[in-house]
Parts: sequence; C-alpha cells; structure tokens
Amino acid sequence: MHLEAILQTLRETFPAETIEAQALPIDETFIALPPDCVHLAVQVLIERNDLGHLSTITGQDTGSEIELLYHFWDGRGLTLKTSLPREGVHITTITDLISGASYYEREVSEMLGVTFDGHPDPRPLLLPDDWDGEAPLRHQPLPPSPPELGGTEGGRRGAGGEGR
Repeated sequence: MHLEAILQTLRETFPAETIEAQALPIDETFIALPPDCVHLAVQVLIERNDLGHLSTITGQDTGSEIELLYHFWDGRGLTLKTSLPREGVHITTITDLISGASYYEREVSEMLGVTFDGHPDPRPLLLPDDWDGEAPLRHQPLPPSPPELGGTEGGRRGAGGEGR
C-alpha cells in the first residue's frame, strides 16, 4: 500500500476537504472523511489504488455520534473513519463496490441502528427476526457528572463500563 498515492487520490477527489492521515505504530493509518464522501472514496481507492480488501466495518456509539470505521488491508492497514449524527443515521452502502461488505453493514445496522441506503439485503443478520428493541450497542447519552464527583464533561461511557 502506497500511503502517499492514496492521500493524493483522496485529495484530488475531494479538493474541498482537508484530508489528513493519522499513522499508528501498528502499521495502521486512519483517514477521517465526511459521511457523504465514503462511497466515492472507496470507489476511487479501488479503481486507482487497487485497494479492494475490506477486512471489516466496525462502529461505536461515542455518546454524541455514531462512528464508523472501514478497515482495509494491503500489507498494512488503512481505515476510513466517518462520524454520523445519532439521529437519522444513514450512509450509502458500499456493497455495489465490495459485495462482501454486505455482512459487515448488516451487522453494524443491527447493532448500532445505522441505515445503509441502497443495501440489497437489509434483513436481520444476528438478532431474532422478531427483535423490537433498540440496537443493542446504542447507548443513551449520560448527563455530565460534576468534576467534583470525578466526572467529565459530556458523559461519555468508557470502554470498561465507567459511567453506568
């Protein structure tokens, strides 16, 4: 994977966006994009940079937004990161570009309540067909705890279950 070529491709494709890479010491690079740029970014990365191995799509509820991570691999990792508002969570599917994304998108849809517009098979993947509850990994935002009680602004839940 040629990171500079990938960055150049994305900068040419989205001249109005600031495209910055965040390299991690584990051979992984993150690039943040607005949600409406993800589909075209994946398309040009496949067409111009031959980057087609999607390892998975993951997501998390940060308390203030839903964050999606599209993990690619080609000798090293490249993750396209985007953030969606917690309400009306929609993004365009990439199944027309990478058919294997179908299962990842269906899982994220069920677990976090994200709608992948244009998905060819949005039926349940993991949850029972009669599931009528909220998406299991969506959190209700917590009210901020006062600093004198050890809290921080925003009420974000920690990975170890803090704030519950």
